[in-house]
Amino acid sequence: MTIDLSLLETAATKWDEAAKKFEAVQRIYDSKVKTVSTDGNWSGQAYIVARPNMQLTHDQFTAAPKEARAIASILRDAHSQFVELRGKVKSAVADAEKAGMKVSDAGIASYDYSKASTADANAARHDPDLRNVEQSWTRHIEAAVRAVDDADQGVKLALKAAVEDPNPIDGAVNGFNNKAEGDIEKVEGKEAEELATRINSGDKLSDKEMAEFKRLFRDNEYNKAFSQTFLDGIGPKGVIDLNLKFNDRAKGDSEKDFRALQEGVATSLATATKSPSDPFYNKWREGLRKAGAKDFDGGTVPLYGYQSFVELMTHGKNYGKQFLTDVGNDIIALEKSDKYGTGRWTMWQGAGLAPHKGIAADPLDSLLGIMSQQPNVATSFLDPGADGKNDHLKYLLKDRDWPTTATPSSISVHTSDLPFNRVGFGAALEAAATGDVPGADHVLGYHTEAESRVMHDTITILDDGRKGTHIPDNLRTNLGRMLVDYTPETHEILTGTGPYMDKDGVWHDGTGGKDSHMSVPKESLTRIMRGVADDGKAFGEMFEAERFYAAGTLSQTDFANPNERAAAIEGASHVFGFYDGISSDIARDKKNDAVSFANHAQTAEFVITGGMQAAASALKGQPIGFISDAVYRILYAGAYDWKEDQIAQANAAAAQETEYHFTTGQKQVNHLVSGWAQANGHGVDTGLSRHLVGSGQERYDSARTEALIYLD
Repeated sequence: MTIDLSLLETAATKWDEAAKKFEAVQRIYDSKVKTVSTDGNWSGQAYIVARPNMQLTHDQFTAAPKEARAIASILRDAHSQFVELRGKVKSAVADAEKAGMKVSDAGIASYDYSKASTADANAARHDPDLRNVEQSWTRHIEAAVRAVDDADQGVKLALKAAVEDPNPIDGAVNGFNNKAEGDIEKVEGKEAEELATRINSGDKLSDKEMAEFKRLFRDNEYNKAFSQTFLDGIGPKGVIDLNLKFNDRAKGDSEKDFRALQEGVATSLATATKSPSDPFYNKWREGLRKAGAKDFDGGTVPLYGYQSFVELMTHGKNYGKQFLTDVGNDIIALEKSDKYGTGRWTMWQGAGLAPHKGIAADPLDSLLGIMSQQPNVATSFLDPGADGKNDHLKYLLKDRDWPTTATPSSISVHTSDLPFNRVGFGAALEAAATGDVPGADHVLGYHTEAESRVMHDTITILDDGRKGTHIPDNLRTNLGRMLVDYTPETHEILTGTGPYMDKDGVWHDGTGGKDSHMSVPKESLTRIMRGVADDGKAFGEMFEAERFYAAGTLSQTDFANPNERAAAIEGASHVFGFYDGISSDIARDKKNDAVSFANHAQTAEFVITGGMQAAASALKGQPIGFISDAVYRILYAGAYDWKEDQIAQANAAAAQETEYHFTTGQKQVNHLVSGWAQANGHGVDTGLSRHLVGSGQERYDSARTEALIYLD
């Protein structure tokens, strides 16, 4: 904390001066001494002995400036790092003190009673969490100090490497290093490569070596020079081998160490591949194509490189958009062109066969799961584009033969879908269409053109024109959340009026930013909603979102204008008629399923917060934020437990021998209308309130009938 770091700069300057002096001496040596052996006037035994020695001296004078400048570079790099990292230590201490701590010379934080008021000091003494708070600040300071020590170890490693004799048997005693490296991070990258190569060869690193291996990644987690040096040295095949070794050895007391190394390698991978213009990038990608298609097992259960490589990637984050896209493109290209197709990823199981430890069978699905955490990448990868040339979405939704499990018997091989098929794809699809990480709290509506295209084409590709449109099990939850996010659109599509009438496609409303909308035929949307509704919880979330949205449209409608009032009520009635048509169809298909469906719908949660607003106003170019007091007044004045009613009607449907129609939706509309009237000063028993309740019945009935026709 007190050392004068500027002395490192002073020392670096001296080493630069030494390099110049060596060069000056070399010029004199070459012109005054070495020329004696090259001017052709000397021959004989002494000449034969002297000439190689004179060349060696020349080489040493050439190497000396190289070594000196490398040391100067290392010292300057050390100065820069130490100044920055010591500043972070001081900042950590200052933050702790600002939070009421005092910090010892050893970096231990404890509550500073001397600076606290009597009341605060007394409260602190009785605070059961105080010890945890103190330890938290100590760990914060400790991490900053450790970063300094990590850097210090890197400087030591680089200085030691710079002065090593590169050729101990050439006759030069403690010879200068003509390969001295002045970049600390490149030296550390080579050290990491050497340790990784030893692990790949089967060696067991000592505790000291393991600690150094972890330090190398910890100290250089976002350094491109280190990452590219390490990865270029070990190559894609070496990285895949290394990850397999990590998985094999990650058990017992060693598991934590090897998981930390996996995270370190994955982070280096993300760092090294951020810039596609780097010469390293294309070379490494080409190597990955070859290694990705290689069987690393060679036994009865194949293990292809991409399977291990993408599993390694799951331990990292923040990959470059181009890298994720390129790896995805390369895996798809392999599947399409290769004789094995997606059969490469078959999970073999049964007697004597076992899946490989820690490796997901389908690397493309795992990669899509990684993309889902970077929504802009997922959108770009799945967006068909304005010209429709990107077929990734169609390939994944319709054309791809998803991998299977295979269990051989004495007479045949039984195959079935992998249980986790499309889990990653579903997450990526949700991220691509909504623009947010799956399950995130965000504003409903408001999409880019690319996001809207993904949503539009997902519906049109999945809709096969039949009642039994099948939504794969592992896509229903994600597709349900996508439909929730597009509630402003689905509401308008189902009402069949306004700007969505007879539209099929994507367009802008002209407000700028995320101003794109999509529309699909009502029948397509209905069939997809029905497919999603096989997951009762997903259906329940859609219903809840529509409930808030409908209340929002009512709150923004001029209650005093009878025409606008009627249109809003009829629109809500029409939409909920479709919802009840879907519920009725489930009961019609198999009545007992309606009970299970309703029970799952009861678990649905849709919480409106400051960041999650069903923005009805978006469609009219009005400000966000319509989930206001007015909306809550409508919802709570017209409170109606639709979930309980859904269960009651499902039980009734199961007991009926004939077809049964759900009426939950119209009851919901009636309660919303009643709440709307009350919010505008009209009691439940007033003539206007009684007139309005039920006024949308005709539209509701026609919509429910229309939905059932589409589902017939």
